[in-house]
Amino acid sequence: MDVTDLADGKLAAVLRECAAARFTGVLRVDGQPGGTIHLADGMISACETSGAPGLEVVLLRSRRISVADWDAAFTAAAVSDREMTAELIDRELLGAGEVEALLRTTLADAMFALVSGEVDGWAEASAADCLLPLTPPARGGWLLNEAARRAQVLASFGESAVSARDRVAAAPGTAQATRVLGPGQDELLALADGRRTARDLAFARGRGLYETMLQLTRMRASNVVVIRSFEAAPDGAEDDRTGAGLPRRRKDRPAVPRAAEAGRRGLTAGIRMLRPRSEGSTLLDGT
Repeated sequence: MDVTDLADGKLAAVLRECAAARFTGVLRVDGQPGGTIHLADGMISACETSGAPGLEVVLLRSRRISVADWDAAFTAAAVSDREMTAELIDRELLGAGEVEALLRTTLADAMFALVSGEVDGWAEASAADCLLPLTPPARGGWLLNEAARRAQVLASFGESAVSARDRVAAAPGTAQATRVLGPGQDELLALADGRRTARDLAFARGRGLYETMLQLTRMRASNVVVIRSFEAAPDGAEDDRTGAGLPRRRKDRPAVPRAAEAGRRGLTAGIRMLRPRSEGSTLLDGT
């Protein structure tokens, strides 16, 4: 699979243009799931999307860092006007190498979710606050090639491939004590209630979207889980999935109002850092 197969090649093309122009700012992408790409000198430092868990969700949901420790670091970084990554490292909550590795992984995952989805349009804007930027930023070409590789791996499973918005349920008989599951599969199975999607499970577990989709795909191929897919499109209608197995937005499905999106993104990093959190918050649930 070539990068031009992702998002009809439109987003890949505009990212190449940004790289050639050494653009610094943000690219706001409309679509499903849509999101915001942060660029510095033509390279990508962050990607925010509702389609995949960011580093904050990954660290808190996986319990790599406690909510109390995160909030303390968050507040200290806001008060002292320093980078959150530096605060996490200085408090020995994460190592410097670990921070870079995690940021690269979550950035690649977010870009995979974004460019494998439906892209309706985009708009350039001036640079905006970003809580956890990757330094130095990544080349767009590497991220696009990585997204294409992930999509190709999932597509190789054929009909067993799980999409981000497929609802997952345990297959009959999987609860038997004699059934041996692979590493991490018991945790996924416990959450697979027929209502949660693959994306929901990624947010709930604090794991990457691609990692979750791949594991669920393997579980489906082994008859450990069953999928409750969206209704099939009527004859002559567009297919609901992209080549990567992510959902394609229907033409009659309204987009998120720009005013609501602008209001959410208008929050400064400091305000977001100081707002209360809880284990059941929408931030952590990704809903």
